[in-house]
Amino acid sequence: MRNSRFTPLHRAIALLTFLFSMMTFAQAQTFLGTAGDHLWSNEDNWLDGLKPTGMFSEVTISSDVIVDEDVSIGTLNNAGHYSLTILSGKILMVNTAIYWGDSDFILEDNARLVHSNPIQVTIKKNISAHNDDNHLWDLIASPVREDVIPSTENGILTDPETAFALYSFDDNTTNWINYKEDPFVIENGKSYLYANAFDTTLIFEGTTVGSYAECNLSYHAGNGAYAGCNFIGNPLPCEAFLNRSYYVLSDESNSLIAVPNSATRSVAPCSGIIVNSNGLDDSEVLFDYMPFFQYLGHQGYIEITVAKSDVPTLVLDQALLSFNEGDDLAKFSLFEDAPRVYFSNANKDFGILSIDSVIMQPLKFKVEKNGNYTLHFENSNNDLDYLHLIDNMTGDNIDLLTAPNYSFSAKTTDYASRFKLVFDPHYGVEEDGPSTGSETFAYYANGEIIINDVETYHGASLQMVDMTGRTVWSETINNRDGVHTVSTMSSGIYVLRLKDGNTIRTQKIVIP
Repeated sequence: MRNSRFTPLHRAIALLTFLFSMMTFAQAQTFLGTAGDHLWSNEDNWLDGLKPTGMFSEVTISSDVIVDEDVSIGTLNNAGHYSLTILSGKILMVNTAIYWGDSDFILEDNARLVHSNPIQVTIKKNISAHNDDNHLWDLIASPVREDVIPSTENGILTDPETAFALYSFDDNTTNWINYKEDPFVIENGKSYLYANAFDTTLIFEGTTVGSYAECNLSYHAGNGAYAGCNFIGNPLPCEAFLNRSYYVLSDESNSLIAVPNSATRSVAPCSGIIVNSNGLDDSEVLFDYMPFFQYLGHQGYIEITVAKSDVPTLVLDQALLSFNEGDDLAKFSLFEDAPRVYFSNANKDFGILSIDSVIMQPLKFKVEKNGNYTLHFENSNNDLDYLHLIDNMTGDNIDLLTAPNYSFSAKTTDYASRFKLVFDPHYGVEEDGPSTGSETFAYYANGEIIINDVETYHGASLQMVDMTGRTVWSETINNRDGVHTVSTMSSGIYVLRLKDGNTIRTQKIVIP
């Protein structure tokens, strides 16, 4: 991780700030703590009852102070060895300078400090004990530049030792490193899986990196789907925006939630995320306390979330079909029992897939546990006239613009290409897809012939015959997901011939 103070955006901001400050009279206020409660919001604690009123105010602290409201000032001075504490959920923005010395500067859980220069701080993060009623894992990150050595004093380790779990992801080997087996330090700019059987408060003591910073990304071509998987963390002591889409842990912490490139989404302090590097030329990601201008061209997306049907508010996994260029985000599966909803393109799986214009888009779904699930669709910032979900197993055709939820039963043996999204009312179901008709047993999508009921037809023979009666392709139905690749076939109309014992079924199929 390194500080990135001189990007063109920040040069412009710094210049505007300087010019504005030259035209603005800097008011000076002094915090005396006269009222005895040490609260910033209490006017009785300020000299002559005058609280700071402007972003360029000069503030002097002559007593311990508790910041209990959102504050934006210019300069902060410590007149002695007084402490400052920012309460949870509150933000202190210092736009010019902080003169503090070695006195305590404390940020409670989810408190935020925005300041461009380094300052010595103590930052806290509360971790709730895991149990049957809440999630197990947190993805934690350090907001200070110095390496943090886990200990019982900073709350990361626990006595007894069996109560905590701490893991680091090795992006070179895609292996998890267990702290108990191979101890490591907590580095700024990285994230770590953490859990504890007890309520605990993690304490990060060190120097902040400012209000914007870059984190390095790695890419290992030999790691397959995990080639660009990077566990990085918010390196700032405040909520941060970044210039790409990313993953966070789901509410149940057993799968990953895709977060789109958006000016309204930020990463909380002390929190980790997962990003995907697209190659050696994609080696860094920028965190900033402000949204990036690139979001002004946001074209919207379709958000698909999966939940258990009996707990529809608990999101287990998520994927997005994006109408924004460059939003692609590879799909990672970190937990064995997680349901997966995702898109495929060019033999790769995506949690976020960018599209321009499309008539039909396959939507893949797999589970590791049989059960009842619900898909919820939310169309954000895109005015669609038609959006239907087709269930290739049941033949259900759902108008998602009027009924955005679809509940269904799923088995581990179901093929992944169960669903498809249709954007054109003229899309030919007869040519490519399921039907309630008795003769339809397969459909074509993206270079694949997909069998609707693979369990029923397991072991049967499948042939493709062209319009001259010549058999051009044949296979036995014995794969788990019922998918057969025919991407090398020429465009045209074919007949599928399925022989199952003494029963022969035929179906017309069109390869566009």
